[in-house]
Amino acid sequence: MSIVIPESHRDLMEEPIVVILATASADGKPHAVAVWRRWDGEHILITSDPNTRKGENIKANPNVSVVILDPKNPYRFLQVEGVVTETVSEGALEELNRHTQAYMGKPNYFGDVEPAEKLKDYRGIIFKIKPTRVTKFG
Repeated sequence: MSIVIPESHRDLMEEPIVVILATASADGKPHAVAVWRRWDGEHILITSDPNTRKGENIKANPNVSVVILDPKNPYRFLQVEGVVTETVSEGALEELNRHTQAYMGKPNYFGDVEPAEKLKDYRGIIFKIKPTRVTKFG
């Protein structure tokens, strides 16, 4: 069964709002971090380096939570529980550039946000998060 995003809060899924991604390590220690993301209508897509703490946590425990706070009204938000159903490297740079365009108004992450020479060391991945529960507030 597909989770339905409430129409009243769909804008929070579609607009470029920095969200909080919460993960847990294999031994249950929580970790929360602000991230860019994109909603493709089925998954929340987050790009990362695989060796970050969030990446290591997701390898150990694919259950995550994402909080999307309305920047105009802090009492209106979505809390999305989900599972990372897929981690892929193919297309990660293109997805990162989509995020850069949405959040920064610039076409390329490397060269526009970070120095272009850092591209040679890029080892990006995409976490595809399938919502399993959505709770709206406000």
